[in-house]
Amino acid sequence: MAGPLDFSSMTLQRPTVEEGLVAEEALLDMVCQGEVEIGWLAWSPRDRGLVMPRRHERLAGFPDARDRLVERGWPIRFRSTGGTPVPQSEAVVNLALAVRCRVGSSAAHLEWGYHRLGDPWCDWLEVLGVADADLGPVPGAYCDGRFNVRIGGRKLVGTAQRWRRVRGCRDMALLVHGAMQVGDTPEALVEVVNAFQAAIDDPQRFQGASHVALTQALPELDLDTAIPDLLARLVEARPAPA
Repeated sequence: MAGPLDFSSMTLQRPTVEEGLVAEEALLDMVCQGEVEIGWLAWSPRDRGLVMPRRHERLAGFPDARDRLVERGWPIRFRSTGGTPVPQSEAVVNLALAVRCRVGSSAAHLEWGYHRLGDPWCDWLEVLGVADADLGPVPGAYCDGRFNVRIGGRKLVGTAQRWRRVRGCRDMALLVHGAMQVGDTPEALVEVVNAFQAAIDDPQRFQGASHVALTQALPELDLDTAIPDLLARLVEARPAPA
């Protein structure tokens, strides 16, 4: 692939926010085209931006909100999954896993997709010494969902997934993504999201106390050394539901 990201690397890579988002789409496309059975990325942006679904462009207050965020040094970028705005910066590490699989017609494959990412993430945290990591919702967190990776009930990792058909067959391609706050204070990133909420005149506000950064739980962790083990755990094969 032309560009800054190496899909065969187990190391943490540092593209721009836009490059990272494009690379994740390319990773999913590689599986859809039958080029690979599985692929992965670990990246932390060297710049920053507020990432959200394109549907936000239709909001009446969006142009003014976009200008306000740009003035603050937080340009808006778009992603293909749903949810609420999520800040991306050097304080965030993203892991994406794309897998070719065959699943049944029930909703069980959706839960499997989240567990495919979240369970090994919790195992990784436990090995590092975090005793209370689990999956679940976190009231007051931005882009909340049922399968956040939590530490002590606070959101560490937000998760999302996409499914597409593999070209020329009945197999499916899953892209599952996790965004983990590793540095900065939760309040600093939450304040950026709340600034956007205020600019579009949305009354919903999010709480810093609902979030946790990895450095708060593991202040001595060497992230670049630890990430390859997390990736290895994610890549390990797990059968999809029939």
